[in-house]
Amino acid sequence: MQPLSSPEQVFAWCGRAMRTTGVDALFALDRQLGQIVRTTVQPIVGQMRLTWWYEALRALDYAPPPAQPLLTELATRVLPAGVTGSALAPMSEGWEILLDDERSDAASLKEFARLRGGGLFAAVGCLLGATSDLLEQAGMIWALADLATNVTRDALREQARATAIALSEQAFAQRWDDARMLGALALDARAAMLGQGAPGGPRRAAAVARFRLLGR
Repeated sequence: MQPLSSPEQVFAWCGRAMRTTGVDALFALDRQLGQIVRTTVQPIVGQMRLTWWYEALRALDYAPPPAQPLLTELATRVLPAGVTGSALAPMSEGWEILLDDERSDAASLKEFARLRGGGLFAAVGCLLGATSDLLEQAGMIWALADLATNVTRDALREQARATAIALSEQAFAQRWDDARMLGALALDARAAMLGQGAPGGPRRAAAVARFRLLGR
């Protein structure tokens, strides 16, 4: 298993800059929520912080953002493209699953991936004009692979890795059309789980280029 290439690098391979599309703000939101989980000592405190973000994101749909830079970024650069705060809020619920030791089964792990990665990639797809049914699968693969390379619990790491690989086998048996840029992120995540190529390296770049050309 290898680390994932950064989203910025994969986007660059696809000839797009995250900053110009507003996608960078969405990945910054994901990092913000993940940082809460990583720095939480008492789960109840982490849950309270994630609940604050859940409510703050929902409130973007009907009120000006508070004096918080990331919420302002989302309100000014993401919501005008058609993404709602209510659609982003469940990402916090996905991250919250990792704070509950009793929710460590396979079903809960997939729910984490769906809420975190599926929600993130659906929002990114909206900004990029991608509507493929494969967006959720791409997001789940990416979220699980990212978790596998950052978690310290051996059992959770192996379960996330195995689930990401299994989902990717199903997803990449299909043809990707307008979601190829997000599919490229999932493809890089699959390569990382299989230990294929270094993050940001030429082997990964060549695989993305081929995928962008052929759609599978």
